[in-house]
Amino acid sequence: MSLTLAICDDDVLNIEVLEKHIDKILKDESIEYNLFKYFCKEELLNDYPENLDILFLDIKIKGISSIDIARKIREIDTNVEVMFTTPADYIFEARAFRCLAKPLKYEEIRLQLRKSIKEYLEKHSIISIQSRKKTLVLPIRDILYAEVRRKEVTIYTEEKTYTIETSMKRLEGKVLDYNFYRCHHSYLVNLKKIQELREKSIIIRGFEIPISRSKNKELKIRLDNLSGACSC
Repeated sequence: MSLTLAICDDDVLNIEVLEKHIDKILKDESIEYNLFKYFCKEELLNDYPENLDILFLDIKIKGISSIDIARKIREIDTNVEVMFTTPADYIFEARAFRCLAKPLKYEEIRLQLRKSIKEYLEKHSIISIQSRKKTLVLPIRDILYAEVRRKEVTIYTEEKTYTIETSMKRLEGKVLDYNFYRCHHSYLVNLKKIQELREKSIIIRGFEIPISRSKNKELKIRLDNLSGACSC
């Protein structure tokens, strides 16, 4: 596994501290990486790295608003994980994003970097589902939910629907570590794709999926935990 990271900050000391911590964290995790450093936002936009995985962006850097920079980056790169670095007294205003409070602390960087690595793995992970007649290979991030009927499981993705002769238990075992939840005997859902939680159902891309009464409380806890993991 190899990561591409970038730091954009007009404070040389902050860049040095962050670089030192990143190096130790990734070496401890046995992860190879490439690191790009930028001292202004314009430099970042003009020389944006290919296949960037994680960007550390100073929210108070002079020039164009960091929020505007993040929006511009999203126009050319929908996959990069943007992590803002910000003074502690500014953290509330930035709480819609993943952020690190200055002065930068090793344990907090380690925690957030691990979350980003986990998300990176989720984005690039695939599953292989086999039956006697065929094998499906699917990116985990594309799966919306799955439904079982008799001996067949139908998997709904962003683009297509796939049906294969297998058990829901077998599919559930393959996605157990990727924020999926068995909300009903017949349904397995991707928690990150849920758009609305109702009293007795879930809405994903306009589809209404039932929730077992016994699963309702745990589902809410799982969603709360997932939401907390995505905030600062």
